[in-house]
Amino acid sequence: MKKWLINAGLVCLFSSLCLSAKAATATFQIITDPVAGTWSNYALSGDGTVMAANYGGEIYRWTAAGRLQDLGPGDPYSSSIGISRDGSAIISGHVGLRGFTSPHIWNATGLVDLGHPHNGCTKIGNSWGSGYGLSGDGKVAVGLAWTCTAAEGFAWTAKTGNLSLGHPAGNHSSRASAISANAKTIVGFWEDPTRPRRPVRWVGGKHDLFLGTKTIGEATTVNSNGTQIVGQSLDASGTEVAFFYSDKRGLIKLGTLSHSTTDQSIANGISDNGRVVGWTGDPFGAGIEAFTWTSSSGMKRLARVLNKLGAKIPAGTTLTTAVSISADGSTMAGQYVNGQNFGNWMAHITK
Repeated sequence: MKKWLINAGLVCLFSSLCLSAKAATATFQIITDPVAGTWSNYALSGDGTVMAANYGGEIYRWTAAGRLQDLGPGDPYSSSIGISRDGSAIISGHVGLRGFTSPHIWNATGLVDLGHPHNGCTKIGNSWGSGYGLSGDGKVAVGLAWTCTAAEGFAWTAKTGNLSLGHPAGNHSSRASAISANAKTIVGFWEDPTRPRRPVRWVGGKHDLFLGTKTIGEATTVNSNGTQIVGQSLDASGTEVAFFYSDKRGLIKLGTLSHSTTDQSIANGISDNGRVVGWTGDPFGAGIEAFTWTSSSGMKRLARVLNKLGAKIPAGTTLTTAVSISADGSTMAGQYVNGQNFGNWMAHITK
């Protein structure tokens, strides 16, 4: 089931020989997709030299050598994908021998079925859930597990098995979307009794609505030591916008590039030096584009930042979103459109 593809562009992308050592420099690469015309999602290792990819439910692993390895089928109905900081393990969903999907880890020993919490149920779409995130060493996994009435976040280790992180009372859901590299903080969403999602983090197995019980939104990811969280919540006007949070600085709403009332934004990733990436725009109208944000420079068009660093983005190409950034901030990946064409890209920044 495994196959290897050589992509010379990715070799250059990750190689220090392609980059100037005198100043920060960026390179840009259109990814040669193994599966065309399908949805995709990515997760990057801590230094950006390994990338996990989910193409329409097929799971792949890129390496710094420019090689693409097909790990086999995942969950055809879930785009979830995660990778350990060291790049040794990948998590997603997989259709097991019993005929329904459950969270699995791909690592050096093979494919590990994470099972489901004791209250798991196969009644919903023949699924026990999917995997979303891994700790730095790949030994702690988090994701979503179906109950017989809703869904709930879970945490797994080889020693404890699959443990429920709980969900709101009644027919209400939660999800563990990401875990810090040090495995101490898990983030995701916790549904309100009236259904809207609330940003949540779990520390020591206990859930914490860290933005308050009335804040609508969700946390999408967390940095390596759990001190910085990003996601999406409502601003004062009721617009869905990206947020940055830390216990030290509190909540910062990132807004949108245009400040139009029809625009939204969401943060998909954060590096350990506080660089946030995601998308901003009107998904139901004029379209969206990738952004980057830091506390010192604010929100910027990612393409403009990369161009200033020397990246050669093809004419007419719009970077629509950045879905992942490595912990060291060196590597990003996402989607683009160019006329009627669409696909995926990767960029690398060196200093």
